[in-house]
Amino acid sequence: MENPLKQYFRAPGAFIKLPSKGMFYSVPPKLSVEGELAIYPMTAEDELWLKNPDALLNGEALKRIVASCAPDIHNPEETTIADADVIMVTARFVTYGDDLTVSSECPTCRENTDYSFKLPDIIANIREMPAETFVNINELKVFLKPSTVALQTKQGVAALQYRMLLNKLAVENKEPEERQQELLKSFAHNVTTMQFETLRENIVKIEMPDGNHVSNKDHVKDWLRNIKKVEFDALNSKIDDLNNSGTDIDYNAECRACSHKYNTRISMDPISFFG
Repeated sequence: MENPLKQYFRAPGAFIKLPSKGMFYSVPPKLSVEGELAIYPMTAEDELWLKNPDALLNGEALKRIVASCAPDIHNPEETTIADADVIMVTARFVTYGDDLTVSSECPTCRENTDYSFKLPDIIANIREMPAETFVNINELKVFLKPSTVALQTKQGVAALQYRMLLNKLAVENKEPEERQQELLKSFAHNVTTMQFETLRENIVKIEMPDGNHVSNKDHVKDWLRNIKKVEFDALNSKIDDLNNSGTDIDYNAECRACSHKYNTRISMDPISFFG
């Protein structure tokens, strides 16, 4: 029996165009006839869930927001980072209203200064991803795709674990010096391995001069381990362009304490963004 209260469930608060236009998903998102995705306000359960420390520790916060506020995306883990940023900005807007206040720490004197933004202004300037998603490496054409929520979650958890390890070693200092170095070396090796595996996941295929394509992950991994640093950086730079293409969240800051001017970004960490 259908719930008679269903007619009183929350309704979409806004419709947005995704930077990816729904590409890069195994199952394309359900879009309106205008090509827009429905965004719903957060529920009370969502807000309570975001206050759970485990949401930060296990990296599930972003997936939770996408699943709840953009239910027409079949698999939240496949959401591109650019799409996820737009979804988060719009979800905050339809949940809390126009205003967003963020705090930035001055890199010179470490004092915090608050800055205010209007979310509709950010939403109004959503950009599409670049049409060109490949990089030329010598005679090869490397086709790339943007990072996903799943990949970002994996990277975020690894970074958090590394910070926790450093804090533990600094505070407790129980491990012998040699053992501490072994732990740090082991973790650094794991992080390096993950960087290569992450980049491999961002590569769709590699086109060779004869027109043949290589998409076998093991072959791509071997190739990545045999390219120069400048080529490795070029691939990551293009992926960064794809990931950051959706919203303009950079801003110029000026410290109220020491007047130092610097450029920074609005943090899109769900715990702080919706906090």
